[in-house]
Amino acid sequence: MSVIFPDHPAELSATPTDLALLLRSAPPGAPTDRVRLHGGNGFLLWADLPSVLVLGSSGGAGTTTTALGVAAAAAYDYGEHSPVVVDATPTGGDLARRGCDIIDAAGTVQSWLNMSHRSLPSAVLDACGENSASVGVLPRGPEALPRRESYSSVHRDLCEAGCLPVYDGGAHVTNRMVAPLLCDSRIGLVITVAARADAINRLKPALIWLDDNYSQYHLADSVIVVTRQHPSDGPTVANHARRYLEDVVRAVAEIPYDTHLAAGGPVTWSRMAQSTRAAYRQVVNLLR
Repeated sequence: MSVIFPDHPAELSATPTDLALLLRSAPPGAPTDRVRLHGGNGFLLWADLPSVLVLGSSGGAGTTTTALGVAAAAAYDYGEHSPVVVDATPTGGDLARRGCDIIDAAGTVQSWLNMSHRSLPSAVLDACGENSASVGVLPRGPEALPRRESYSSVHRDLCEAGCLPVYDGGAHVTNRMVAPLLCDSRIGLVITVAARADAINRLKPALIWLDDNYSQYHLADSVIVVTRQHPSDGPTVANHARRYLEDVVRAVAEIPYDTHLAAGGPVTWSRMAQSTRAAYRQVVNLLR
């Protein structure tokens, strides 16, 4: 289709009336309005279970265990999916050590990206480690991704292979490696915060940064997950987050203290407490 430009640039100028129409707020009922769900103001639900990006508001927020728990819950409740937990930390975290409780990973994100047919399910399986919850684990090495590759291409090819990617982005939310994932509104966002006073105080600047860089609408669809990591952790932090953030984010969830997770070894779904498994399943449902 050809485009004809006017001979005189003046013909492109907009009148004050045109500008007023463009800047006018959308009328009630417009597609950009929030959709009323369950008797209150809510958001449209995803037609299917979305891919997930887990980011920590500060160090030690439990992003790895949360990513593994969410993936295991997705595999448990939605058996038709093939969750793969992907290490999206800047230089590689402990996902391989904590996620592979059956078979260690034979490859990394970098080695998989160098495969010629990486979007085939068999190529993904060859690179991943295995978890007893039927979850694949794809770690990353400390080196940079191959030239001209990013987590955008990682996501594209994993989805093409029929996988459900769950990304462990680590901390902090400013991790530039996950910027392509944050720009994709089809990927659900989980923000973890440890159940400590200092951690909840550091949550505010993280949320402000996300709001400034990725808009309030992306933040409004996120789920904040408070992780209890010590036996003495109580509900104070989660209740505080719900009180002040219930109108800012989609929901605030809480993962109870679990001796299996606190041991620091490989994460096994069947060894978690029933309440912990129920909490991760709730997070998956909230993301929809």
